Amino acid sequence: MQPPTFRVLSGGLLLALLGGRAEAQQLAGSFDQLQVLVKVGDAVRVTDSRGQNVRGSIADLSSSSLALTVDGSRRTFLEADVAAIHQRRNDSLANGAKWGFAVGAGLGVLGGLAIVREADGGGAELIPILGLMYGAIGAGAGVGIDAMHASEQVIYGRRGAPSKITLRPILTPGRAGLLASIAIGGRAGRQ
Repeated sequence: MQPPTFRVLSGGLLLALLGGRAEAQQLAGSFDQLQVLVKVGDAVRVTDSRGQNVRGSIADLSSSSLALTVDGSRRTFLEADVAAIHQRRNDSLANGAKWGFAVGAGLGVLGGLAIVREADGGGAELIPILGLMYGAIGAGAGVGIDAMHASEQVIYGRRGAPSKITLRPILTPGRAGLLASIAIGGRAGRQ
């Protein structure tokens, strides 16, 4: 039979590993919202409505336009001409701490279980201590790894027209059916 501390600790580890992410993706849907996420001088990559990418640093940002400095010259984009904006951002340190703690605590619990098994059931009080100690070491390692990791993230995405599904019954003498019309982002097609 397993000690009660092991069951509590293993249940906590399971919740930590299976728990959903509580991080919010910062994604602006307008240039007004984008002004909260970036400032003049920030390096970004703009994808225009034709799919072309332009890298530069922000020279000016208003509610209707974005000006970039690209290779020493200024290039201005209207909001309607921008499909997406990407920026290199650091990974969340909280995410690294969470996963590092879970892995470290798991290893600590396994080490504690090995000690208890070798001691013929003695030393069960070491299981939560080792779990917490190795969990703290793992959390520190996870934070360190995430501090070194940065990736390019979408910070602005133009919002398209909402998708819409329309169903109409077809009832004629001798015929019954359903006409479906699907509009995805403003484009319509029939099935």
